[in-house]
Amino acid sequence: MSESLPNDKYMVNSLKNGLLLMELFNNSEIVEMSLSEVAAELGINKSSAYRLLFTLEQMGYIKKDSNKNYMLDIKVVDLSHSYLTSISFKHEAYAVMEKLRDDTGTAVHLFTLDGTEIVNLQNIQPLSSFISNILPGLRWPAYATVIGQMLLSDLPNEEIERRFHNFSDWKVYSDATPTNIDELLKLVDQARGKSHLTSWQKFNNDMVACTAPVKDLSSNKIVYSLSVSFPVHAFTLEYFEEHITPSIVNSANNLSKIYKPDGSW
Repeated sequence: MSESLPNDKYMVNSLKNGLLLMELFNNSEIVEMSLSEVAAELGINKSSAYRLLFTLEQMGYIKKDSNKNYMLDIKVVDLSHSYLTSISFKHEAYAVMEKLRDDTGTAVHLFTLDGTEIVNLQNIQPLSSFISNILPGLRWPAYATVIGQMLLSDLPNEEIERRFHNFSDWKVYSDATPTNIDELLKLVDQARGKSHLTSWQKFNNDMVACTAPVKDLSSNKIVYSLSVSFPVHAFTLEYFEEHITPSIVNSANNLSKIYKPDGSW
């Protein structure tokens, strides 16, 4: 992990290692790591790894459990949320998402595509007792989610194949999960041109999710995927299709209208 970077003579190694340490937790499969694991992943000795962890722990970015395993602390979420709120989400866009939350009683999210993963950019909690654990910065595998399949549907098959060329971690979440590139391409092809996609207990078996594309209307390219999520027992299928689906499609269309080609709102 200690590969050289452009202009590396100007790099501050301790800062670089601290940021690389934070990136270790970007993997959706990694929740906590031991001192030895951190040192091994960074290619540094335990003493150096301990100093990095101690510093980040004191600053509130890392915490340690009773088994002396390390994990991200809440300040990371606060930092990413502050950045995303100030840069990526203007008042008008947030208001659209907030209204969707109020109209549907669901948690509302906005995702973008990053390589073979989707990244949550914003989460608006419902006004009910249900608390969504989809926080800004959360990453999920794009292949396994309708959100990812919607975002991938904007790419040509050649680009999807390139991104997944060396991908081997085809974890199965349900009978709807693709297990290879051919199965993924079929699902992506089915998603092309759709106004929305729904996952009824197909990624998280306790949850329902529905997503609709947010587009740059100047190019008709999908830039984000707006989604809602709720516990499976919250609504009937009939109510969902009659009330929630039209609301999310309408909200995604409204976000598309206020999206600017330069990525601003």
